[in-house]
Amino acid sequence: MTKRILFVDDEPSILSGVERRLGQEYDLFTASSGEEGLERMIDNGPFAVIVSDMRMPSMNGIQFLNRARESAAHSVFIMLTGNQDQQTVVQALNEGEVFRFLNKPCENVDLKRAIDAGLRQYELVTGEKELLHKTFYGAVGVLTDVLEVSHPEIFSRSARIGDLVASLRKSLELDDRWEFKLAARLSLLGFALLPEEDRQRCQIGSLTDPEFGDGMRRAAEVGRRLIERIPRLENVARMIGDFPTVDGSLRQQTQGSDEAIVGATLIRVALEWDHLTLQGYSQSSALQELKLALPNLSPRLAEAALDLPLPPEEARSVSLAPKQLREGMVLAEDVVTQDGLMLLRKGRRLTITVIERLRCYQEGHQSLRPIRVVEITAQPNPELACV
Repeated sequence: MTKRILFVDDEPSILSGVERRLGQEYDLFTASSGEEGLERMIDNGPFAVIVSDMRMPSMNGIQFLNRARESAAHSVFIMLTGNQDQQTVVQALNEGEVFRFLNKPCENVDLKRAIDAGLRQYELVTGEKELLHKTFYGAVGVLTDVLEVSHPEIFSRSARIGDLVASLRKSLELDDRWEFKLAARLSLLGFALLPEEDRQRCQIGSLTDPEFGDGMRRAAEVGRRLIERIPRLENVARMIGDFPTVDGSLRQQTQGSDEAIVGATLIRVALEWDHLTLQGYSQSSALQELKLALPNLSPRLAEAALDLPLPPEEARSVSLAPKQLREGMVLAEDVVTQDGLMLLRKGRRLTITVIERLRCYQEGHQSLRPIRVVEITAQPNPELACV
Protein backbone atom coordinates (compact mmCIF):
# COMPACT_ATOMS: atom_id res chain seq x y z
CA MET A 1 0.00 0.00 0.00
CA THR A 2 1.33 3.43 -0.95
CA LYS A 3 1.61 5.84 1.99
CA ARG A 4 2.45 9.07 0.18
CA ILE A 5 0.62 11.90 1.97
CA LEU A 6 0.45 15.65 1.30
CA PHE A 7 -0.41 17.95 4.23
CA VAL A 8 -1.29 21.58 3.40
CA ASP A 9 -1.59 24.24 6.14
CA ASP A 10 -0.48 27.86 6.42
CA GLU A 11 0.61 27.53 10.08
CA PRO A 12 4.30 26.51 10.37
CA SER A 13 3.81 25.14 13.88
CA ILE A 14 1.12 22.73 12.70
CA LEU A 15 3.27 21.53 9.79
CA SER A 16 6.27 20.92 12.05
CA GLY A 17 4.05 19.05 14.53
CA VAL A 18 2.63 16.85 11.79
CA GLU A 19 6.11 16.07 10.46
CA ARG A 20 7.23 15.12 13.96
CA ARG A 21 4.21 12.92 14.73
CA LEU A 22 3.53 11.30 11.35
CA GLY A 23 6.74 11.60 9.36
CA GLN A 24 7.98 8.17 10.45
CA GLU A 25 4.74 6.38 9.56
CA TYR A 26 4.01 7.85 6.13
CA ASP A 27 5.85 9.16 3.11
CA LEU A 28 4.92 12.69 4.15
CA PHE A 29 5.19 15.95 2.22
CA THR A 30 4.04 19.35 3.49
CA ALA A 31 3.10 22.68 1.93
CA SER A 32 2.38 26.05 3.54
CA SER A 33 -0.20 27.24 0.99
CA GLY A 34 -2.56 25.98 -1.68
CA GLU A 35 -0.21 27.23 -4.38
CA GLU A 36 2.73 25.37 -2.86
CA GLY A 37 0.53 22.29 -2.49
CA LEU A 38 -0.18 22.31 -6.24
CA GLU A 39 3.56 22.55 -6.90
CA ARG A 40 4.21 19.60 -4.59
CA MET A 41 1.65 17.58 -6.56
CA ILE A 42 3.52 18.27 -9.78
CA ASP A 43 6.99 17.60 -8.35
CA ASN A 44 6.28 14.77 -5.89
CA GLY A 45 2.88 13.27 -6.75
CA PRO A 46 0.80 11.29 -7.05
CA PHE A 47 -0.44 11.38 -3.45
CA ALA A 48 -2.80 8.80 -2.01
CA VAL A 49 -4.22 11.19 0.62
CA ILE A 50 -4.19 14.98 0.65
CA VAL A 51 -4.99 16.74 3.94
CA SER A 52 -5.74 20.47 3.70
CA ASP A 53 -6.72 23.24 6.07
CA MET A 54 -9.92 25.04 5.10
CA ARG A 55 -8.98 28.60 6.05
CA MET A 56 -5.82 29.69 4.27
CA PRO A 57 -4.96 33.08 2.74
CA SER A 58 -4.96 33.56 -1.05
CA MET A 59 -6.43 30.10 -1.77
CA ASN A 60 -8.75 28.41 0.73
CA GLY A 61 -9.16 24.67 1.11
CA ILE A 62 -12.11 24.28 -1.29
CA GLN A 63 -10.37 26.37 -3.96
CA PHE A 64 -7.24 24.25 -3.52
CA LEU A 65 -9.31 21.06 -3.73
CA ASN A 66 -10.99 22.14 -6.97
CA ARG A 67 -7.60 22.89 -8.56
CA ALA A 68 -6.03 19.70 -7.20
CA ARG A 69 -8.86 17.53 -8.56
CA GLU A 70 -7.84 18.47 -12.12
CA SER A 71 -4.60 16.47 -11.83
CA ALA A 72 -5.38 14.08 -8.97
CA ALA A 73 -8.77 12.56 -9.68
CA HIS A 74 -8.09 9.47 -7.54
CA SER A 75 -6.48 11.16 -4.51
CA VAL A 76 -8.52 11.08 -1.30
CA PHE A 77 -9.08 14.50 0.31
CA ILE A 78 -9.40 15.23 4.01
CA MET A 79 -10.31 18.76 5.16
CA LEU A 80 -9.47 20.42 8.48
CA THR A 81 -12.16 22.93 9.45
CA GLY A 82 -13.37 25.17 12.29
CA ASN A 83 -16.89 25.48 13.66
CA GLN A 84 -17.51 28.52 11.44
CA ASP A 85 -17.09 26.35 8.31
CA GLN A 86 -20.14 24.13 8.82
CA GLN A 87 -22.00 25.39 5.75
CA THR A 88 -18.96 24.64 3.60
CA VAL A 89 -18.73 21.19 5.17
CA VAL A 90 -22.32 20.33 4.30
CA GLN A 91 -21.92 21.58 0.72
CA ALA A 92 -18.70 19.65 0.11
CA LEU A 93 -20.13 16.46 1.63
CA ASN A 94 -23.24 16.69 -0.53
CA GLU A 95 -21.09 17.08 -3.64
CA GLY A 96 -18.93 14.12 -2.62
CA GLU A 97 -15.69 16.06 -2.97
CA VAL A 98 -14.20 15.40 0.48
CA PHE A 99 -13.72 12.01 2.08
CA ARG A 100 -13.56 13.20 5.72
CA PHE A 101 -13.81 16.47 7.67
CA LEU A 102 -11.91 16.91 10.92
CA ASN A 103 -12.36 19.77 13.39
CA LYS A 104 -9.33 21.81 14.44
CA PRO A 105 -7.57 21.30 16.73
CA CYS A 106 -7.44 17.63 15.78
CA GLU A 107 -6.15 14.88 18.04
CA ASN A 108 -3.28 12.85 16.60
CA VAL A 109 -5.20 9.56 16.93
CA ASP A 110 -8.18 10.98 15.01
CA LEU A 111 -5.96 12.36 12.25
CA LYS A 112 -4.11 9.06 11.89
CA ARG A 113 -7.37 7.09 11.82
CA ALA A 114 -8.74 9.33 9.06
CA ILE A 115 -5.54 9.05 7.01
CA ASP A 116 -5.50 5.26 7.30
CA ALA A 117 -9.14 5.14 6.17
CA GLY A 118 -8.23 7.42 3.26
CA LEU A 119 -5.39 5.10 2.27
CA ARG A 120 -7.77 2.15 2.19
CA GLN A 121 -10.21 4.14 0.07
CA TYR A 122 -7.41 5.06 -2.34
CA GLU A 123 -6.46 1.41 -2.69
CA LEU A 124 -10.06 0.49 -3.49
CA VAL A 125 -10.31 3.16 -6.21
CA THR A 126 -6.94 2.47 -7.81
CA GLY A 127 -7.42 -1.29 -7.48
CA GLU A 128 -10.64 -1.03 -9.51
CA LYS A 129 -8.81 1.04 -12.12
CA GLU A 130 -6.06 -1.60 -12.24
CA LEU A 131 -8.69 -4.30 -12.79
CA LEU A 132 -10.32 -2.42 -15.66
CA HIS A 133 -7.11 -1.09 -17.18
CA LYS A 134 -5.03 -4.25 -17.18
CA THR A 135 -7.02 -7.34 -16.25
CA PHE A 136 -10.10 -6.54 -18.32
CA TYR A 137 -8.11 -5.29 -21.29
CA GLY A 138 -5.79 -8.30 -21.07
CA ALA A 139 -8.78 -10.66 -21.13
CA VAL A 140 -10.17 -8.93 -24.22
CA GLY A 141 -6.74 -9.19 -25.85
CA VAL A 142 -6.73 -12.95 -25.32
CA LEU A 143 -10.29 -13.16 -26.69
CA THR A 144 -9.47 -11.26 -29.90
CA ASP A 145 -6.30 -13.30 -30.38
CA VAL A 146 -8.37 -16.48 -30.20
CA LEU A 147 -11.02 -15.06 -32.56
CA GLU A 148 -8.23 -14.37 -35.04
CA VAL A 149 -8.07 -18.12 -35.66
CA SER A 150 -11.40 -18.03 -37.49
CA HIS A 151 -11.17 -14.46 -38.84
CA PRO A 152 -7.49 -13.53 -39.31
CA GLU A 153 -8.31 -10.89 -41.92
CA ILE A 154 -10.42 -9.00 -39.33
CA PHE A 155 -8.68 -9.36 -36.01
CA SER A 156 -5.14 -8.94 -37.28
CA ARG A 157 -6.35 -5.58 -38.52
CA SER A 158 -7.89 -4.68 -35.15
CA ALA A 159 -4.47 -5.23 -33.55
CA ARG A 160 -2.96 -2.69 -35.97
CA ILE A 161 -5.77 -0.24 -35.24
CA GLY A 162 -5.01 -0.62 -31.52
CA ASP A 163 -1.38 0.33 -32.16
CA LEU A 164 -2.39 3.34 -34.25
CA VAL A 165 -4.91 4.59 -31.67
CA ALA A 166 -2.26 4.37 -28.95
CA SER A 167 0.16 6.39 -31.10
CA LEU A 168 -2.46 9.08 -31.80
CA ARG A 169 -3.38 9.32 -28.13
CA LYS A 170 0.24 9.87 -27.17
CA SER A 171 0.82 12.51 -29.83
CA LEU A 172 -2.31 14.39 -28.77
CA GLU A 173 -1.33 14.05 -25.07
CA LEU A 174 -4.73 12.59 -24.20
CA ASP A 175 -5.28 10.68 -20.97
CA ASP A 176 -4.34 7.01 -21.08
CA ARG A 177 -7.91 5.74 -20.96
CA TRP A 178 -8.52 2.00 -20.90
CA GLU A 179 -11.74 2.65 -22.83
CA PHE A 180 -9.73 3.85 -25.85
CA LYS A 181 -7.66 0.66 -25.89
CA LEU A 182 -10.66 -1.61 -25.45
CA ALA A 183 -12.71 0.11 -28.15
CA ALA A 184 -9.83 -0.07 -30.62
CA ARG A 185 -9.35 -3.80 -30.07
CA LEU A 186 -13.10 -4.47 -30.39
CA SER A 187 -13.80 -1.95 -33.15
CA LEU A 188 -14.21 -4.64 -35.83
CA LEU A 189 -16.05 -7.18 -33.68
CA GLY A 190 -19.34 -6.68 -35.51
CA PHE A 191 -17.57 -7.24 -38.82
CA ALA A 192 -17.06 -10.90 -37.89
CA LEU A 193 -20.85 -11.35 -37.69
CA LEU A 194 -21.65 -10.03 -41.15
CA PRO A 195 -22.63 -12.56 -43.83
CA GLU A 196 -19.64 -14.18 -45.53
CA GLU A 197 -20.24 -12.44 -48.86
CA ASP A 198 -20.29 -9.03 -47.13
CA ARG A 199 -17.01 -9.77 -45.37
CA GLN A 200 -15.38 -10.85 -48.62
CA ARG A 201 -16.63 -7.73 -50.37
CA CYS A 202 -15.55 -5.38 -47.58
CA GLN A 203 -12.20 -6.75 -46.42
CA ILE A 204 -10.50 -3.35 -46.40
CA GLY A 205 -11.26 0.12 -47.61
CA SER A 206 -12.12 3.70 -46.74
CA LEU A 207 -15.41 4.62 -45.14
CA THR A 208 -15.83 7.09 -48.00
CA ASP A 209 -16.20 4.13 -50.40
CA PRO A 210 -19.97 3.47 -50.57
CA GLU A 211 -19.75 -0.33 -50.51
CA PHE A 212 -17.18 -0.56 -47.73
CA GLY A 213 -18.74 2.31 -45.79
CA ASP A 214 -22.18 0.71 -45.75
CA GLY A 215 -20.75 -2.60 -44.58
CA MET A 216 -18.64 -0.97 -41.88
CA ARG A 217 -21.58 1.07 -40.57
CA ARG A 218 -23.62 -2.12 -40.25
CA ALA A 219 -20.71 -3.84 -38.52
CA ALA A 220 -20.21 -0.90 -36.13
CA GLU A 221 -23.88 -0.96 -35.17
CA VAL A 222 -23.72 -4.71 -34.51
CA GLY A 223 -20.60 -4.22 -32.39
CA ARG A 224 -22.25 -1.40 -30.44
CA ARG A 225 -25.30 -3.54 -29.61
CA LEU A 226 -23.09 -6.42 -28.44
CA ILE A 227 -20.79 -4.34 -26.24
CA GLU A 228 -23.44 -2.12 -24.64
CA ARG A 229 -24.91 -5.22 -22.98
CA ILE A 230 -21.77 -5.47 -20.81
CA PRO A 231 -21.95 -3.32 -17.63
CA ARG A 232 -19.62 -0.30 -17.53
CA LEU A 233 -18.78 -0.53 -21.23
CA GLU A 234 -21.39 1.98 -22.40
CA ASN A 235 -18.71 4.47 -23.55
CA VAL A 236 -16.80 1.72 -25.35
CA ALA A 237 -20.01 0.72 -27.16
CA ARG A 238 -20.58 4.33 -28.22
CA MET A 239 -17.02 4.66 -29.55
CA ILE A 240 -17.54 1.56 -31.68
CA GLY A 241 -20.97 2.60 -32.89
CA ASP A 242 -20.01 6.21 -33.69
CA PHE A 243 -16.64 5.87 -35.41
CA PRO A 244 -18.09 5.59 -38.97
CA THR A 245 -19.90 8.94 -38.60
CA VAL A 246 -17.37 11.26 -36.87
CA ASP A 247 -15.83 14.01 -38.99
CA GLY A 248 -12.27 14.13 -37.63
CA SER A 249 -12.63 17.49 -35.90
CA LEU A 250 -11.33 18.13 -32.43
CA ARG A 251 -14.12 20.49 -31.45
CA GLN A 252 -15.31 18.09 -28.79
CA GLN A 253 -11.79 17.14 -27.71
CA THR A 254 -11.33 19.80 -25.04
CA GLN A 255 -11.37 19.43 -21.29
CA GLY A 256 -14.71 17.98 -20.22
CA SER A 257 -15.39 16.74 -23.75
CA ASP A 258 -17.45 13.73 -24.72
CA GLU A 259 -15.01 10.87 -24.24
CA ALA A 260 -16.94 8.59 -26.61
CA ILE A 261 -16.58 11.07 -29.50
CA VAL A 262 -12.85 11.36 -28.81
CA GLY A 263 -12.39 7.57 -28.88
CA ALA A 264 -14.54 7.21 -32.01
CA THR A 265 -12.44 9.87 -33.76
CA LEU A 266 -9.18 8.09 -32.90
CA ILE A 267 -10.56 4.81 -34.28
CA ARG A 268 -11.81 6.46 -37.48
CA VAL A 269 -8.45 8.11 -38.21
CA ALA A 270 -6.59 4.86 -37.40
CA LEU A 271 -8.87 2.87 -39.72
CA GLU A 272 -8.42 5.30 -42.62
CA TRP A 273 -4.65 5.42 -42.08
CA ASP A 274 -4.41 1.64 -42.03
CA HIS A 275 -6.28 1.44 -45.33
CA LEU A 276 -4.17 4.11 -47.02
CA THR A 277 -0.76 2.85 -45.94
CA LEU A 278 -1.59 -0.73 -46.88
CA GLN A 279 -2.29 0.59 -50.38
CA GLY A 280 1.31 1.82 -50.53
CA TYR A 281 0.79 5.53 -49.88
CA SER A 282 3.74 7.46 -48.46
CA GLN A 283 3.38 9.42 -45.21
CA SER A 284 2.66 12.73 -46.95
CA SER A 285 0.35 11.30 -49.62
CA ALA A 286 -1.54 9.28 -47.00
CA LEU A 287 -2.11 12.48 -45.05
CA GLN A 288 -3.48 14.24 -48.14
CA GLU A 289 -5.89 11.36 -48.77
CA LEU A 290 -6.87 11.39 -45.10
CA LYS A 291 -7.80 15.07 -45.39
CA LEU A 292 -9.95 14.27 -48.44
CA ALA A 293 -11.72 11.50 -46.54
CA LEU A 294 -12.19 13.76 -43.49
CA PRO A 295 -12.49 17.38 -44.69
CA ASN A 296 -12.93 18.65 -41.12
CA LEU A 297 -9.76 16.91 -39.92
CA SER A 298 -8.28 18.91 -37.06
CA PRO A 299 -4.78 20.36 -37.62
CA ARG A 300 -3.74 18.68 -34.37
CA LEU A 301 -4.90 15.30 -35.63
CA ALA A 302 -3.24 15.89 -39.00
CA GLU A 303 0.05 16.62 -37.22
CA ALA A 304 -0.36 13.53 -35.03
CA ALA A 305 -1.03 11.41 -38.12
CA LEU A 306 2.42 12.28 -39.46
CA ASP A 307 3.87 10.40 -36.49
CA LEU A 308 1.90 7.25 -37.30
CA PRO A 309 3.93 4.27 -38.51
CA LEU A 310 3.86 2.92 -42.04
CA PRO A 311 3.74 -0.83 -42.72
CA PRO A 312 7.29 -2.21 -42.58
CA GLU A 313 9.09 -2.09 -45.91
CA GLU A 314 10.64 -5.20 -47.32
CA ALA A 315 13.23 -6.07 -44.74
CA ARG A 316 15.58 -8.89 -43.99
CA SER A 317 13.70 -11.67 -42.31
CA VAL A 318 14.45 -14.99 -40.70
CA SER A 319 12.53 -18.25 -40.44
CA LEU A 320 11.86 -19.47 -36.93
CA ALA A 321 10.20 -22.46 -35.35
CA PRO A 322 7.19 -21.63 -33.12
CA LYS A 323 9.21 -22.36 -29.99
CA GLN A 324 11.72 -19.67 -31.02
CA LEU A 325 9.13 -16.91 -31.41
CA ARG A 326 9.07 -14.11 -28.85
CA GLU A 327 6.48 -11.53 -27.86
CA GLY A 328 6.88 -8.30 -29.83
CA MET A 329 8.24 -9.90 -33.02
CA VAL A 330 6.60 -8.77 -36.27
CA LEU A 331 5.54 -11.18 -39.01
CA ALA A 332 7.33 -10.59 -42.32
CA GLU A 333 4.89 -12.83 -44.20
CA ASP A 334 1.41 -14.27 -43.76
CA VAL A 335 1.33 -17.43 -41.66
CA VAL A 336 -0.35 -20.12 -43.72
CA THR A 337 -0.74 -23.86 -43.18
CA GLN A 338 0.49 -26.33 -45.80
CA ASP A 339 -3.10 -26.80 -47.02
CA GLY A 340 -3.54 -23.03 -47.50
CA LEU A 341 -5.42 -22.05 -44.31
CA MET A 342 -4.64 -18.44 -43.37
CA LEU A 343 -3.75 -18.05 -39.68
CA LEU A 344 -2.10 -14.63 -39.33
CA ARG A 345 -1.53 -11.64 -41.57
CA LYS A 346 1.80 -10.04 -42.43
CA GLY A 347 2.69 -7.15 -40.12
CA ARG A 348 1.05 -8.73 -37.05
CA ARG A 349 2.94 -8.05 -33.81
CA LEU A 350 3.08 -11.33 -31.91
CA THR A 351 1.56 -11.68 -28.45
CA ILE A 352 1.90 -14.54 -26.00
CA THR A 353 -1.55 -15.86 -26.99
CA VAL A 354 -0.70 -15.87 -30.70
CA ILE A 355 2.61 -17.63 -30.09
CA GLU A 356 0.92 -20.28 -27.95
CA ARG A 357 -1.60 -20.89 -30.73
CA LEU A 358 1.17 -21.44 -33.26
CA ARG A 359 2.93 -23.82 -30.89
CA CYS A 360 -0.31 -25.76 -30.44
CA TYR A 361 -0.64 -26.11 -34.21
CA GLN A 362 2.89 -27.46 -34.41
CA GLU A 363 2.49 -29.79 -31.44
CA GLY A 364 -0.81 -31.03 -32.86
CA HIS A 365 1.08 -32.16 -35.99
CA GLN A 366 -0.56 -29.47 -38.13
CA SER A 367 1.77 -28.54 -40.98
CA LEU A 368 2.88 -24.91 -41.03
CA ARG A 369 4.88 -23.22 -43.67
CA PRO A 370 8.06 -21.55 -42.33
CA ILE A 371 7.26 -18.62 -40.04
CA ARG A 372 9.22 -15.57 -41.12
CA VAL A 373 9.66 -12.56 -38.86
CA VAL A 374 11.46 -9.27 -39.38
CA GLU A 375 15.05 -9.88 -38.36
CA ILE A 376 15.37 -6.71 -36.27
CA THR A 377 12.32 -6.72 -34.04
CA ALA A 378 10.98 -4.06 -31.73
CA GLN A 379 10.63 -4.77 -28.06
CA PRO A 380 7.03 -5.22 -26.95
CA ASN A 381 5.39 -1.98 -25.79
CA PRO A 382 3.88 -2.61 -22.33
CA GLU A 383 1.08 -0.17 -23.15
CA LEU A 384 0.07 -2.18 -26.21
CA ALA A 385 0.63 -5.69 -24.83
CA CYS A 386 -2.56 -7.72 -24.72
CA VAL A 387 -1.64 -10.18 -22.00
